[in-house]
Order: sequence, then C-alpha cells, then structure tokens
Amino acid sequence: MLKRPFTLLIHIALVIIVAGACVTHFFGIQGKVTLAEGSPTDRFEKLSGPGVGSFPFTVLLDTVEISYYPGTTTPMDFASRLRIGGEPVSVSMNRVGGMSGWRFYQTGIGPDSSTLSVSYDPWGIGLTYAGYLLLGIGMVGFFFQRNTPWRALLRNVRKGVMLIALIGGCSSAVASDLPVMQRPLAANLGKVCVYWNDRVCPMQTMAYDVTTALYGSASYEGYTPEQVLSGWLFYFDAWERDFMEKHPAPEGDSSSRKNRKLSEQFALIRQLGTGEAFRIYPYKSAQGNLEWLSLTGRRPSQMSLEQWTFMQTTMPHVKELLMMGRNRAANDVLTELMAGQEKYAGAGVLPSPAKMEAERVFNRFARPGWGAMAALLLAIFFIMHALRPGKNSRRFIPVARFMVWLTLLYVVLLMSSIWWISGHLPLTNGPETMMFMALAALIGCCFTGSELIKGCLLAVAAVSLGVAAMAGRTPRMEALMPVLGSPLLSVHVMIVMCSYVLFLLMALLSGIALSSSDEARKEHISVINRLLLTPAVCLLAAGIFIGAVWANQSWGRYWGWDPKETCALVMLLVYSVPMHWGCRRLSCFRRHKVLHLYLLAAVFTVAFTYFGANYLLPGLHSYA
Repeated sequence: MLKRPFTLLIHIALVIIVAGACVTHFFGIQGKVTLAEGSPTDRFEKLSGPGVGSFPFTVLLDTVEISYYPGTTTPMDFASRLRIGGEPVSVSMNRVGGMSGWRFYQTGIGPDSSTLSVSYDPWGIGLTYAGYLLLGIGMVGFFFQRNTPWRALLRNVRKGVMLIALIGGCSSAVASDLPVMQRPLAANLGKVCVYWNDRVCPMQTMAYDVTTALYGSASYEGYTPEQVLSGWLFYFDAWERDFMEKHPAPEGDSSSRKNRKLSEQFALIRQLGTGEAFRIYPYKSAQGNLEWLSLTGRRPSQMSLEQWTFMQTTMPHVKELLMMGRNRAANDVLTELMAGQEKYAGAGVLPSPAKMEAERVFNRFARPGWGAMAALLLAIFFIMHALRPGKNSRRFIPVARFMVWLTLLYVVLLMSSIWWISGHLPLTNGPETMMFMALAALIGCCFTGSELIKGCLLAVAAVSLGVAAMAGRTPRMEALMPVLGSPLLSVHVMIVMCSYVLFLLMALLSGIALSSSDEARKEHISVINRLLLTPAVCLLAAGIFIGAVWANQSWGRYWGWDPKETCALVMLLVYSVPMHWGCRRLSCFRRHKVLHLYLLAAVFTVAFTYFGANYLLPGLHSYA
C-alpha cells in the first residue's frame, strides 16, 4: 500500500469523511428559528446536538426580499437581511450566512417573517470537507499511479487511449366536424403569451400540453394542437360533448391509475371551461409586481378602466368575429391582444420574439423519440458488425459513423434549445437528465474506436432518449425552484449521469460476454470492464460528495439519509467490491463469468437508484 500513495490516500480520505460525520452527529448542533421583522432573539428550536438552544448573540430580521422570474409571480430567490450581534448578514437560497461558527440557511419566508435553519458544526464540516478534498486528490492521482492492477490492464490494451477519451407539422388524418379556428388563424393564436406552468410561454406550448393531456398525442382528429385549444376556448360545449362521449366519467376506485388520469383530465377541462387556465392578461400592481389574470379573472381595485375594458372585450370580440366568419378581423384582434400584452406588462418583461419563435419551433420539431430510434438502429448495426463482421456491413461503416454524429448534433441542439429558452441548464428533471445521459453516451461513442463499445454506448443513448420521450412528445420546461439555482447542481448531475453511462455500458458488455462462446472475446470484454469500473466508481463518488456540498449550502446538512442518498451510497458500495479484484480475498472477480454476472446484477442498483428513488420513494429527490 505504501508503494501506491494515492490508493492509500483514498482510503485515508474515506476514514476522515466517516470521522467528520461522527463528529457532526455527536457534537454538531442543528435547529431552526423563525424571525419576525424588528424582533431580536437569542433563542432557537434545537433539533439535535448538545446545548440549550441559544445563540451567544442576538439575531434581528431587518427585511425579507423575494425576487421573481421576469414577467411572472414565480419566486426565483428568497433573501433575508439580518443583524447578527449588530453586524449585517445576508442569507438567501444557496447563500449561507455565518457568524462565529454559526451558519444560517434560508428555508422559508413570509410577508414579514423568515424561517432559517441553524447549524453549529465547525469541526465536523471542516473534517468532512478535508476528506472530500483528499478523496478528490487521491482519485485523480490514482490514474497516474504506477504499479497498480488497473495500470497493468491499461498497458495491455492497445486502445487504452480510446477508452480514456471515452470517459473524458401537418397531420395526414382527415379532420372531423368539430368547430375550430382555421389553421393559419390558430397558429397566430399560438403566438399569444400565456402564463402556464409557472412561466410565460407562447400559447402553442399550452396547446401541446393540453392536447397531449386530453388525447395522448399532439393532434386530434387531424387538428393541430393550436386548433384543439381554440376549440376548447371558443367552442367549449361541442368539444366537451365530444370528449364525454368517448371518455366515461371515473367510477369505482379513485386511486386506480385509469380513474386518476380521468380525474386529472376532467379537472383540466373544468379549468378550460371556466377560463381560469387562460392567464393571458398581465397586470402590474402599484407595488411593481406583475400578475397574470385569466379570462374570468377579478378586477384589481387599482386597475385602470382602459385595461379592464381590454380584458373584458378582447376574447369575446374574437369569438364574435369567428361566429360571423370574419377570420381576418379576428386575426387583427389577436395581433392587438399581443400588442396589449407588451404594453401592460412593460418593456423588456415578456420573452423576446426570438425566444418565443424558438420555443414554437422547438415544440414542433423536438422529439427525443426520433433520436432514440436512430440510436437504436445504429446500436444494432454496430453490435452485429462487431460480433459478426462481414464485407457487406463494412461498406456501411462510414455512413453509420456519420449518422452517429448527426444523432449527437440533434441531441446537442435539443438540449441547447431547452437551455436558451428556459434560461437554465437542462438538468433539473427526469427527461432532461436522461437526455444528458444520452449526450454523454453519444460523445463517448464518437470518440471510441471499438465498434462493440460504440454499439453498446448507442444502446445506452437509445434507452435514455426513449425514457425521456416517455415523459411526452416534447420535454417540459418549468421555472427552477430557488433551491435548484446553485451551479453545484449542474456539476453534481453531470458527473453522476456520466457514471451511470459507464455502469450501463459495463452491463451491456457483460451481457454480450455471457452470451458469447468466444473465449478471446470474453477475455477482451473482461479487461474493458475492469478498466471502466474504476473511473465509473470515482465519478459516482465525486458526484455524491459534490451533491453533499450542495446540500450543505442549501439545507445546512451534507447528509440526511434521503432515499436517493441512501440508494446512491449502496450503489457505490456494490460497485466498489469488484473494483478490488486485485486483492487476494476478492480474487474470484478475476474469473470472467463471476465478474460479468456481478456487473449484470449490479446494474439493477443503478435502475432503482434513478427510477425507484426519483419516482417511487418520497424524498427531496422525488420528481416526475
């Protein structure tokens, strides 16, 4: 062990991390305090640790501040201006305030009050962070350390350098007789701004969501999403009658999946019928806050008569013109509506015309399922060619490689569009993380020379894009919760998803090895899997500890035994076992069959950590 200093450093770092956690558990103080403006206190509610729940100073709340996303009432950040021992201190989401070793974290806010988490743990946090730092140094240094089994394997693989690089419309259906807007007029309706899913977007986005929620696809009876939404907006009775004829009211067990879906659909229909879903009228209050009022919204007491008349007459006028068959005049009124939105929202508040147009193009053409099909076909081709090479298939290799680059470009454009339109990195929900996982797999695919690895990585990308497509034809963009605004979130997710790509790649390679009768191929795949195992575990460990730092910055604790945290720790331990195949007591993993069976079984911990902890188990990481 002394001849391998970085290996020794990794194990020392793990001991220090565990020691830091023990110090935090036994000597750290955790609590919370709710402050009212102008009322100083030196007491807090102690949740754990020694002491009696008092500060060595007084804490006073001066003011609370809530910042909003432009043009919305969706909170972007919460902040508290404090005086701790007479000194000014600012606390906000992902920004910790401190004084004399005490740390304050923003957890809740009211009109004139603020709730803060309290932590006093100078020694535990210091030890733990020192362990994280040493672990990072040890993991990086390990790959440059000589005389290790991993380096011996690397020297024997001809393409080791490649492995390191791997790490580093219109419907053709016949329209029915349901009343709708003409297609060009409905397309103009789709350009109107609406407050939907806690953000301002074109009404076309709302149309796609409503049509998919009610009919399971982005069109119905040959109508575009905008036409479907126009039908529910202006011809509600006819569209409700058609829906009721084809969708019976929920009966029996209300908790069943079918009845739950029907209940959600009927709730959406009620919102459409009352007009509450159509929040298209911006109103700026005397305090400067921007609200979005619906078609049947209340009239604020300070709203001008001009704006109230605008609200009450615009859409009824459009409907009246539609009934008279005056489509051009109706189109002119919609144009006036968009101009009125710009006027009453204020200059520079609404999304730019370029972003609105980009989102409309995105809604029409962004389909992760297309990328999934392309990646799947390419995966089958490369795997079959690697297992059964032939002259005929070799001719198509350049074309297939070009298609891989096109698929990568498509995913890059998809994620770049979400990033630009939403204003944040697309790593905050299930479909977005799946697309990043596909992106990492495709990048690795483009830079590896092994056709077998290329095919397996394409299979990983196909599965990832397929899962992303299951969430809907277009990925859903929403405003970020304030706690998710930390840049550490993006780093944490990217590193963890890269480790998932390597774990899935190893599982696919193990499956191929177990089904093969070629001993040379089994040996080659065993070498590849052993080489991939160490960087995969290191990436997972780095992702976990960066997530712990983020959690400490946001909630005041770096580990809380959340279901996702626990599952990730179990996965790390599971994959760490075969990584020690060089040890005498774990020499069984030197046998090909044992290693492949273990890696094939271990991949279920990856699946459960992602899907089980995210979608099934309650916790901070639960999302859909």
